[in-house]
Amino acid sequence: MTISVVLVDDHAVVREAVAGMLNSQDEVSVVGHAGSLSEGRALFERLFRTPPPGRVVAVIDVTMPDGSGLDLVRAVREQSREVGLVVLTMLNDDSTLLEALDAGASALVRKSAPSDQVLSAVRRAADFPLEFSASGLAEAMRRRHEQPQTTLTSRETEVLKLLVEGASVAQVGKSLYMSPSTVKTHIGKIYDKLGAHNRASAVIAAVRLGLVPDVDRG
Repeated sequence: MTISVVLVDDHAVVREAVAGMLNSQDEVSVVGHAGSLSEGRALFERLFRTPPPGRVVAVIDVTMPDGSGLDLVRAVREQSREVGLVVLTMLNDDSTLLEALDAGASALVRKSAPSDQVLSAVRRAADFPLEFSASGLAEAMRRRHEQPQTTLTSRETEVLKLLVEGASVAQVGKSLYMSPSTVKTHIGKIYDKLGAHNRASAVIAAVRLGLVPDVDRG
């Protein structure tokens, strides 16, 4: 069965290289490109209206000019359990890997990996879109369980810093290119990890734990 792939990456050279490699495979066809988060969202809106043939897999970069590709991963996963979602990134840290897992990605592959690993991840994501795979996953999970529950993901830290500065939910969403519902989901997770019940107690706990610098709000 055909695997229809869409590429979301702000580097045209990367998109062209990945597209060339994938299109060289008989069963794989690249059906769409996007160079930003907003273009990626528009691309998926079209794809959901008129699905391409076969199974659909997206290869999405994390660092985009207008936000995090992981927000697109979350948005697509909320709409579909069938789409394979491969995160392709230059980042090599536990936070990005675990956030990709939490976002509903099918796989994470680093841009330094051989091209056959990208192809393998695309094929596996097509077959098992809800099963996450990544090099170093077991070690990252072990380190996660060894860390205190007050460890925040990179995205949660960004949200928390804006909350400390007094930003509203709408302002956080605008700054980080997230929907209000996604912002509220992050805030809920932050409250749970900090044992907080409102913004004030979350800010106090965050400053006390050294998660964000103290600021003069008054």
